[in-house]
Amino acid sequence: MYLTQPQNYFFSDAAFDNLFPIHIQKLSAIHWTPINVAITAARFLTRQPNARVIDIGAGVGKFCITGSFFTNGHFTGIEQRKNFVTIGRKVIKQFGLNKVELLDGNFTEIDLSQFNGIYFYNSFHENIVLADSLDEQVDRSSELYNLYTQHLLTQLKQMPVGTRLATYWLSITEIPACYKMYESHYSNLLKLWIKEY
Repeated sequence: MYLTQPQNYFFSDAAFDNLFPIHIQKLSAIHWTPINVAITAARFLTRQPNARVIDIGAGVGKFCITGSFFTNGHFTGIEQRKNFVTIGRKVIKQFGLNKVELLDGNFTEIDLSQFNGIYFYNSFHENIVLADSLDEQVDRSSELYNLYTQHLLTQLKQMPVGTRLATYWLSITEIPACYKMYESHYSNLLKLWIKEY
């Protein structure tokens, strides 16, 4: 393990959640990646040297923060809710983490080709199941779901051979055929892919 800070925050999801305000903790069980899933995915995504991982729809950065503790990779989260980014950055600063950053914005505005690992936890789903929405701060619609999905699939096809992809609770039915699934974990909810051509 590569932990350089007190480990007790990362022994359980509840302990990690206690780093955040109550209203954020309440979102955790449904919307944040469980610690064990985050560790498994992060280790897969950072097996290559100089790994740079993007988390699409990062929330408060739980996946990125966990990954930076348990691997040598660099993690970037992109999140369109500014309040989540602000809260996540406070935790990153609290631990003095220098291999993780949270960006405020929409993932369609970022060039995925600067990364060799991608983590995707079904962040578009709230556009088609409004009851699963985190809050009312962003626009949601089936049109946005389709736009985001098509943009992600197009970007995945354009990534270089060897790109690693981890998907959790995926609602998108088609990962491009150029990706081969190498592993699955947690009742097939976490799938780990590599782009082969």
